[in-house]
Amino acid sequence: MLKRSEILDVTYSLLLKNGYDGTSIQNIIDKINATKGCLYYHFKSKKDIVIAVIQEMIKPSYINTWGGIYKAKDQIGELCLVIDNIYKHKAKELARTGCPVGNLVLELSAKDKALSKHVNEIMILWQSSIEKAIEAAKSSGIIRQDLNVKNISNFIVGSFEGCVMLSKYSHSEMVLEDCFATLKDYLQSLRDNS
Repeated sequence: MLKRSEILDVTYSLLLKNGYDGTSIQNIIDKINATKGCLYYHFKSKKDIVIAVIQEMIKPSYINTWGGIYKAKDQIGELCLVIDNIYKHKAKELARTGCPVGNLVLELSAKDKALSKHVNEIMILWQSSIEKAIEAAKSSGIIRQDLNVKNISNFIVGSFEGCVMLSKYSHSEMVLEDCFATLKDYLQSLRDNS
């Protein structure tokens, strides 16, 4: 019997490669070499599969990556470390496929309210995790007190997504490396050196 996790893994891979509209139930079935009955045993529709991918694969990954940064003694250093780790472990994939959440936000935001809601939850979670880290850095005097925490966290998320998008567009890990280096320079510039 086909495992639910196999369906999710294949769907995730197809979403990265082809997007939501470019991924069909038939694509999934062909890739896992199964019947529609096997697939429909676990899920009612393509939309249900994609919601499961978002909730069970993508969302936990974002929580694991960004959720605990605020606990670090140096949140700015930790943010830079997370960016370095993402580059080290995912640069090749990001340069080829882009960011899963960014891709889905761009494709689904105006098409499907239910799917968009699930993707937006991750964006809100990501932005609020960074906001919490920046607030903690401000509270502990690591960064300047005059900084607007919400604006900075929005800028970090937007910059990160922009770096990944430029890397995907150019199919270049070097573009990602250079762009991430500039983002880390910006983060370091927030420090209170007085």
